[in-house]
Amino acid sequence: MVNEVITNAKNMIQRSGTSTRIATVREINDLKEKLDSKLPEWLIDLMTTVEVCNSELVVPFDAEDEEDEENPQLRIEFLNPKCIIDECLDAVPGCAVFESGYICIGVEIAIGNAYAINIHEGNNPPVYLLDHEYAEETETIIENKLTVVKKLSDLFQVARIKKVKC
Repeated sequence: MVNEVITNAKNMIQRSGTSTRIATVREINDLKEKLDSKLPEWLIDLMTTVEVCNSELVVPFDAEDEEDEENPQLRIEFLNPKCIIDECLDAVPGCAVFESGYICIGVEIAIGNAYAINIHEGNNPPVYLLDHEYAEETETIIENKLTVVKKLSDLFQVARIKKVKC
């Protein structure tokens, strides 16, 4: 069975008319080693089969504004495996919540807050925004997390990948 996350990510790429890259076997092995194999299999499948690593996802605040560059939008860097390791083990707030099951999968471009999932919430978990202003205060970070979407697949359903101009 194909996970809804993968299906919607592939549809996002098709809708965007652009993609980035998949994770290499070496990157995935490093990720598993450094994160003590806490990585869900569906996330590994996503990163190794769909070209989303290093993508700049643009998410309109209002679905009707999808094509309008003038309206406010979330800009999320969907991380590659090396950056996931860095965000989960070395960067705030990821390092403070990693042991509680949170894995940072993205960062807010130009602001630096982390977007994370919790590995204990199934194969299509909510995406949370974690504020780096709470430093390493684990409980405060978790208590103040904001739900961006109720399912990761929903993020891919509304986002598009920003085309890089050469």
